[in-house]
Amino acid sequence: MKAVALVGLSLSLWACGSDDSSGKASSTGGSAGTAGAASGGAGGAGGAAGSAGVAGGAGASGGSPGTGGVGDASADAKAEPGPSLGSFQLTYYWVTAEAEFSGAKNTSLYDSKCKELAKVSAAFAASLEVEGTGRLADGRILNYDGACSCPNSPCYLVADAQHPWGYGVQGKALVPYRSFAVDKSVIPYGTSLYVPELDGVTMPGDAPWGSFVHDGCFRADDTGGAIVGKHVDWFVALKTSYVALDGALNLSNVTVHQGGSRCP
Repeated sequence: MKAVALVGLSLSLWACGSDDSSGKASSTGGSAGTAGAASGGAGGAGGAAGSAGVAGGAGASGGSPGTGGVGDASADAKAEPGPSLGSFQLTYYWVTAEAEFSGAKNTSLYDSKCKELAKVSAAFAASLEVEGTGRLADGRILNYDGACSCPNSPCYLVADAQHPWGYGVQGKALVPYRSFAVDKSVIPYGTSLYVPELDGVTMPGDAPWGSFVHDGCFRADDTGGAIVGKHVDWFVALKTSYVALDGALNLSNVTVHQGGSRCP
């Protein structure tokens, strides 16, 4: 159920579709980035320039514990990650926002019962289909809910308060900077993961979702039609976060480990 592009960390965000009850929308165009963008995926590494907003943090392994997001497992400097799963392509996704698109509101979005949820511009509808989750101008978060036989497909659902950033697979709540979309044949859903290249990097944005030093710990929360093989798609909540991180890190591939005792 992947998605992304908002204008403030207080905003809620999406997910992308494929198998399972909810997941990223698969499509034929990446959201952004010039390198490593998968069809239907989000921005590839090496995309937009712009290095603002990200600072290299303290040392990679055994560095200072992160202060935001989900559990800071690296607090124990002696904890070890699990075995390496190899090098994976890295791309990004985020929640798209209706407020960022202009044009006549001439495209209807439907739920699975073909009830109209909103009329939006064609450009926003296209972005929502790629990202899987989007914020309407009235504040509602729409999440990909699968192909349907309504006048327009795919259909969407309105995310609830327990999923402020949208749904991943199996109803999992997406967590900014912590959720990865994966190919379940390579990494089972729910697996804890460790990425050394991202350990010690300061996340952009405001607390509690941003402005913390990452400990390199992630979880396999989502999937998407374009996420095939050794490919992780990183949920960064906002398009501005993608631009900042991609410009500063310039990573097209990362090393993925099982979480082990470092990221239980």
